[in-house]
Amino acid sequence: MDKYKAYQTEDFLRDESFINWVLDPEGAGNQVWAKWMNSGEEKKEAAQKAIDIIRSFDFKRETVADEFYVNLKQRIDTTIAGEHTLPLKKKLVIGSWWKAVAVIAGVTISALVLYYVRKPSYAFISTPYAAIKTVWLPDSSEVVLNANSSIRFNTNHDKREVWVTGEAFFKVRHIDIAGKAQPFAVYAGNGVIEVLGTEFNVKNLDNTAGVLLRQGKVRFSIPASHSETIMQPNDYCQYDAAQGKIITRVANPALFTSWMEQKYRFEKAAVQEVCETLKEYFGYDFIIRKDALDTQIVSGTLELQNEQVMLYALSELFKAKVTKQGNQVIIE
Repeated sequence: MDKYKAYQTEDFLRDESFINWVLDPEGAGNQVWAKWMNSGEEKKEAAQKAIDIIRSFDFKRETVADEFYVNLKQRIDTTIAGEHTLPLKKKLVIGSWWKAVAVIAGVTISALVLYYVRKPSYAFISTPYAAIKTVWLPDSSEVVLNANSSIRFNTNHDKREVWVTGEAFFKVRHIDIAGKAQPFAVYAGNGVIEVLGTEFNVKNLDNTAGVLLRQGKVRFSIPASHSETIMQPNDYCQYDAAQGKIITRVANPALFTSWMEQKYRFEKAAVQEVCETLKEYFGYDFIIRKDALDTQIVSGTLELQNEQVMLYALSELFKAKVTKQGNQVIIE
């Protein structure tokens, strides 16, 4: 993926594989982009701007007549010709699964927007860094999205399915139809969580899911390895690829759900774990320049609402000097 080192934001917005990954992070063949974004490439900031633009829409995929695209393409061509900005390198193609809906060129890059349509009907909702959002699904189940996270769900009431990237807390509504409980499935990386009516937290990073069950009962499975387990309240499960099985332990739910109160609680956590958690929330790179911290274990609570207060508390927690320089947090 060397060519992407020369990309600007507008180039990412014209790249079909990049757009498909943003709109469908768990899709086949899209994981290469996730690895690229996590590799520290110098064009990550330009790519993130493109992601924010694509996600700025209340994204929905629904059936649209073919003539709509013809008329829209004509309007797009007129707009681009009038503005003389961001000439397209290649013609947009309507694929078998994705249909290009719009490219709006403006004086600045923030005016360029892409909107894709697909069958069947889905909705896509995401959160930026340092923000939490509550979402109500079509069946009235509640989802609380942590920062830098997203969900994609079927808008049909008769099929309850949600795909998670990042972290989310679910309060699933129990529904009976003709005496039969209606299933609810959450797909997170390589894991599937099947529920009837319950409350649980899901964290899906690097295609690996961790699940904390607060109330009810769920079946957590890894179809690829034919592993599954029935979780009870306060169980925390995560798939261990090296051992090829699901590891289950009893945990304190508050340690996994405190983020909904805009705070993180840590109990006997490694410093690196704390930094990685904060990186996911704020989007900052945490650089540790104190060797002793490599083996240090900490416990405490960090408030997330005020960044300066959080950095001060982090300094007290680590017993180290913590400074912020641009998008980096230096610990020394």
